[in-house]
Amino acid sequence: MAEAARGPGTGPGFRGIWAGSACSNLADGIGFVALPLLAASLTSDPLAVAGLTAVHALTRVAAVLGTGLLVDRADRRRLLVLANLLRAALFAGLAALLALDGLALAALYAASALAGVLELVSDGAAVAVLPRAVPARDLDRANSRIAGTQTVLDGFAGPPLGGLLFGWAAAAPVAAAASAYLGAALGFRAAPGGRRPAPAERPGPLREIGEGLRWTARHPVVRVLVAVSAIASTAYMIPFSYLVLYAREVLGLGPAGYGLLLSCTAAGALAGAWAAPRLAARAGYRWSMAAALLTGAAAFAVVAAAGHPAVVAAALAVYFAHTLVWNVLAVSVRQRAVPAALLGRVGSVTRMAGLLGLALGSVLGGLLAGWLGMSAPFGVAAALFAGAALVVAAAGPAFARWERERAGE
Repeated sequence: MAEAARGPGTGPGFRGIWAGSACSNLADGIGFVALPLLAASLTSDPLAVAGLTAVHALTRVAAVLGTGLLVDRADRRRLLVLANLLRAALFAGLAALLALDGLALAALYAASALAGVLELVSDGAAVAVLPRAVPARDLDRANSRIAGTQTVLDGFAGPPLGGLLFGWAAAAPVAAAASAYLGAALGFRAAPGGRRPAPAERPGPLREIGEGLRWTARHPVVRVLVAVSAIASTAYMIPFSYLVLYAREVLGLGPAGYGLLLSCTAAGALAGAWAAPRLAARAGYRWSMAAALLTGAAAFAVVAAAGHPAVVAAALAVYFAHTLVWNVLAVSVRQRAVPAALLGRVGSVTRMAGLLGLALGSVLGGLLAGWLGMSAPFGVAAALFAGAALVVAAAGPAFARWERERAGE
């Protein structure tokens, strides 16, 4: 661990993880725009186009616990490299089909589903391998740098680049994503590796997944993170499931204005990534995370009461600042609290809670907007965030004990 002792940003292990994450997030941002555009070029059926997102989401829900087990069983560096090589090959194959005019909607669906599974593997392995690259005291800063880079590339750079490349040639953004995933595989080669010895007899995949579930349920801090992940994901998706309609019908924004609104959210996320380690150092995890959730509640309450584009843009920027603070600190807590051999499975439980919350929020968002109007669901989401803050605050004794135990790391 000599390289880790120098802190994040100085050791080749962290630089490799950072570079690999940067390249994969750029590719994700390009693909986020390119795949729906490809679907729309193949069919004019709105349901068929929307099905691409549904297939991607459902596949991730079905595979998330299994990919967590894979992260715990395999060499995590090899997983990172292989997952991104496979994503590069997948997108290169799509580009070849486009060049040959042989792309069918079914192939696009299959590619979206496989890309979703590989994304789970790559993201889970990247989170699980980071504690081997930096010491525990530097995890907040390391996660902050990775999250800030993700915001820039996945939020600012990738989507507009994907749109511009698609306007030039349909295969161009797909080929660009393939190249970025190849760059991710090369970057991740510098991540710490090493396979842990396998037990003489494995209890079987279902029992190993159950071990991760039981460990999560027993740990007083990590189970709070999982519960809040479910609540916060639901609350987030309630208004964001129809945000484009809110922007058009309530704020009077066209496509350009909607894009600018989303750019403001990314700026807030960058501020949150910068602030997260500083807040944790001053106030500790419990109060920093509770304050972040209350900030998210206040931001959504402002949106519910406001109808002016500038006010809403500022409030959403504040909301995304809270999101990055929560995400950075929650990942750091999990990396410090969970045994290395369980990081993949426990992380997959958290992702499962978040994915189910997103699905529930999508349904509730459409229903509440129809029943209550476009603005009121922001108030419902604000109440959920306030409740999540109370859950964290109520876990104060558990957080205090855990932070005392980790004070010397």
